[in-house]
Amino acid sequence: MKEVSILIVHYNTPGLLRQTLKGIYKSAPTISYEIIVVDNNLDNSLLHKIKKEFPDVLYVFNEENVGFGCGMNLAIKKSNSKYCFIFNPDIVMLSGVLEKLVEFMDNNTDIGIVGPKLLNPDRTTQYSCYRFMQPSMIFYRRIPILKNLSFAKKSVDNYLMKDYNHIETKDVDYLLGAALFVRRKALDEVGGFDPNFFVYFEDQDLCRRFWDKKWRVTYYPKVELIHYHRRETAEGGFIKQLFNPLTRVQIKSAMYYYRKYKGKKKPR
Repeated sequence: MKEVSILIVHYNTPGLLRQTLKGIYKSAPTISYEIIVVDNNLDNSLLHKIKKEFPDVLYVFNEENVGFGCGMNLAIKKSNSKYCFIFNPDIVMLSGVLEKLVEFMDNNTDIGIVGPKLLNPDRTTQYSCYRFMQPSMIFYRRIPILKNLSFAKKSVDNYLMKDYNHIETKDVDYLLGAALFVRRKALDEVGGFDPNFFVYFEDQDLCRRFWDKKWRVTYYPKVELIHYHRRETAEGGFIKQLFNPLTRVQIKSAMYYYRKYKGKKKPR
């Protein structure tokens, strides 16, 4: 059994994936680890080229795009480790990250998920820990006429936890799914991602289920990663966002999430 399984679901970003894999190996972890890449591309010819460059990585090729959560569940099943590192193919691994995360989790056995601080490429802090999202937040962050209203700005700032300094270690409602360091024991108890989420809201749902089972979800800013993050559904004007296919996927995920937890108290 390895100490850590680094799990990546890939779709149509081979250049970023290659850089991510290079970064992992360059960071030279001193603990035992494995890398598993699940590819959701219908045409995976480019990934076969990457496979030749990184032969030690375990590659799983899907015949269809099964989405992030289902792809990650497949990676989890293929893994054999004490900890699973849910990892986006647009993140730069820095030296000592795995070692620090393992040490932190070993010393805090009631934590189920820990999220490191994510940095933008210019090294500014990226908001990656949140309070549970209210349905209104979707509209506040998308509709131009609402964005600039004071009450909407206040709600968005509260959701993004802008009142928190992002320096101290802190339990949070949920973490961005781009980098989640998860305890295998807790994952076996709680279960993986809900397959009903193709993409979006699956990270919020997972963290909520961890809290329901009394596993802490913790933001750990003493460990940092660089994340080339794109909010694709927020790119361009409102009309462009409205006709973006990913926006419809996000709305579908939101509707499922709020139906799932309708009438249920928040676990924190």
